[in-house]
Amino acid sequence: MKRKLLSFQMIFALLSVNLAPVISHADELTQSESNVVEEGTTETTETPSTEATTPTTDSSTSTSETETGTTETSTDTTTESSEAVQPPANSHEEVVPVAPQPSAPVEATAEISQPTPVYDATAQLNQEIKVVKNEPTETFIRRIGEKARAVGQKNDLYASVMIAQAILETGSGNSDLSQRPYHNLFGIKGEYEGEKVVFSTQEDDGSGKWYTIDASFKKYPGYKESFEDYAKLMKEGIDSNNSIYSGTWKTNAVSYREATKALTGVYATDTSYDQKLNAFIEEYDLTEYDKEKPSTSTSGIIVTDSHPDSDFKEYTGESYSGSEAYAAGNCTQYVYNRILQLDGYVETTMGNGMDWAATGKANGYEVTNKPKAGTAVSFQPTVAGADGTYGHVAFVEHVYADGSILISEMNVAGLGMVSFRVIDKDTANTLAYVTPK
Repeated sequence: MKRKLLSFQMIFALLSVNLAPVISHADELTQSESNVVEEGTTETTETPSTEATTPTTDSSTSTSETETGTTETSTDTTTESSEAVQPPANSHEEVVPVAPQPSAPVEATAEISQPTPVYDATAQLNQEIKVVKNEPTETFIRRIGEKARAVGQKNDLYASVMIAQAILETGSGNSDLSQRPYHNLFGIKGEYEGEKVVFSTQEDDGSGKWYTIDASFKKYPGYKESFEDYAKLMKEGIDSNNSIYSGTWKTNAVSYREATKALTGVYATDTSYDQKLNAFIEEYDLTEYDKEKPSTSTSGIIVTDSHPDSDFKEYTGESYSGSEAYAAGNCTQYVYNRILQLDGYVETTMGNGMDWAATGKANGYEVTNKPKAGTAVSFQPTVAGADGTYGHVAFVEHVYADGSILISEMNVAGLGMVSFRVIDKDTANTLAYVTPK
């Protein structure tokens, strides 16, 4: 693939009207010689790509051959893009950093023209890459962190590196391809268990002529599968070189810095790709996810969809009929869905979290103060951090021998986010447990 660059005239025009510097998909990623650009001063654009450093396929390859997308970062000067390695046409493991996606998959193709690119090769010298921490990225990390940890531990990979790549390639989960129902965090093309989605992407023919093609990207059931498929690529490589990513393995890389260095020029042609990943890892303390077990927050919250101590299968995230009766992304809707997932049943009129015990009794449910796995546990307002007005409801995943309980819940770490906590014995004995029908 050829370079796609903004012209000097276009850049000058942007600056002349006091628009923010052009930036990567991850808005907080900034490049400067000595200053950090504050959040809110950047915007996303598309700039040129570079050829990937990977074995090329024969020129006679058919039009179904996979193409490589681009992720680019620049400030008031133009920088090189991040581009994935392009494997042979018969490989289904191509990884492509995701360019800004349309709001929905499209089918039509068209040819468009762009200004002749101008490139200043000296513009990248002496630039320091910095990251400004922000809440959207922290929320995204909480969503994917434990999944990355589990996959990293299983596959001898650095979870910190995987998370940083996901942030960079999806703009902290803002790209259409990374969101539901596609869940593709790394822009991997092809099919996953027969599932794919077609997006329209732009390519440069090498002479400044831009054209649109339809590309098939893997569609995953969830982020877990996206991480697992990416790990498979890192471990098995591509058809022509099954050890192409072996430099990212913990066995071969004594630190995450060596792993990100191994990706530079291989996974991406961007010469500063490792610096960008390192900046995210360091600013967000992502090495915490390289540890074998998660560290709990000061409130004991662990943000994850599963827990090894649970007596039940992992939460799927599926919404069941009737869940619309409860506020989306809140504790009540989560417990309703969790119970139905496990073949239980509760009414759609249980009320706020604090009401489930009283409503349950009125509707003939078994309600007790004795902890029991598989029940809905109702908290009165302010108890164990419950909302001061509506209270709280959670699902009991396990009862420990000492009388404490493991609960899963939603909207404690953030709207729509599942997390786990251990509630001590004394508090657990003050709560109300509703057994589903």
